[in-house]
Amino acid sequence: MPARPNLLFHALLTLVAWLAATMAVGALLREGAESFVDVIGFLSSGPAWNILAGIAVLGLATGLFRWRGLGFGPPDAWATARLIWFPILTLLPFYLIALAVGLPPLRTMLFLALNTALVALSEEWMFRGILFQALRSRLRVWPAVALTSALFGAIHVLNAFALGDVRLAAAQAVAAMMTGLLLIALMLRTGSIWTAVVYHMVWNFGILLVVYQTANEPLPEGPLPLSAYLVPMAVVLPNFLFGLVLLRKLRHDPEGEHG
Repeated sequence: MPARPNLLFHALLTLVAWLAATMAVGALLREGAESFVDVIGFLSSGPAWNILAGIAVLGLATGLFRWRGLGFGPPDAWATARLIWFPILTLLPFYLIALAVGLPPLRTMLFLALNTALVALSEEWMFRGILFQALRSRLRVWPAVALTSALFGAIHVLNAFALGDVRLAAAQAVAAMMTGLLLIALMLRTGSIWTAVVYHMVWNFGILLVVYQTANEPLPEGPLPLSAYLVPMAVVLPNFLFGLVLLRKLRHDPEGEHG
């Protein structure tokens, strides 16, 4: 796709509008929420209308700015089959733990599945779709990948409002940045953003199944141990390394190949 001088400006404008819609509607819906437990309750009791608001913004921006080649075509089936085995293995511990501690009620699981699917679509559309394409109009693939992943991680610092701990939110932001590298690698290697959307959804769903049953456990008194900040990064380290391997094996600078 030919570079347009205002492409990056449009992407950043979309990012600001997407964040504003998601956060503003979320603040109205979660009025009175004071903890991460409250947020889990919100995600498990009905549709996340704030995420739908963000998706609506992305739909409007995609039409208004005439975004094309965002990767919404079908993935390469053979490439997906060859590459997805390792990421699937990293999901197994979440689902085994969820089975061990007990699954939530069916209605709760359905809402968790719906909302994690909405979050995955919204974030992939914004970052691996619009933002990455805009950065690719100005940069080679590796700087574009790095900046996309860094910005994806950075927005997760906003989780401090739900977690009540800036350091823990920062650790999660680094973990999100590392995960973002795998997601963009999957998109580039399979030729479709849907691979990243589905994996993103299944990853988050597995985590929420575990967290739902443990969120009400009392936290230890005093500051959290160092391990609490390192665990999120340790969990995603295998995927981060696998993402690096996938990107290293790209034979050429894949501008527009995921269109």
